[in-house]
Amino acid sequence: MTRIQILGAESVLAVGIANSTTVDKATVVRVLNDSGSDVVLHVQDSSFSGIGSITLPDGTSEQIQKNASDLIYGIGGALKVAKVGFTN
Repeated sequence: MTRIQILGAESVLAVGIANSTTVDKATVVRVLNDSGSDVVLHVQDSSFSGIGSITLPDGTSEQIQKNASDLIYGIGGALKVAKVGFTN
C-alpha cells in the first residue's frame, strides 16, 4: 500500500504563468483544485519551455511527478499545492 508523505506546507498557487513555482523543488506535488471551476495545470522546465498540461476538474486532486527544477502554474483558478513523496 502506497502512502503519501507530507514534505511541506500546503500553499495557494495563484493563477497565471507569473506565479510559476517549483513547489520548493518538489519531485512530487499534490495539487488540489477547489476553485469552483476547471483549471488547466501547466508544467514547464527551468528554461520556461512547456512540457505539458492537464485539466483538473473542480473538486479533484492529483499527484504530479516532475523534475525538481520544473515549474508549475495554473490557468482558470487558484490551486492548492504541497510537496509530497510516497512511502510504503
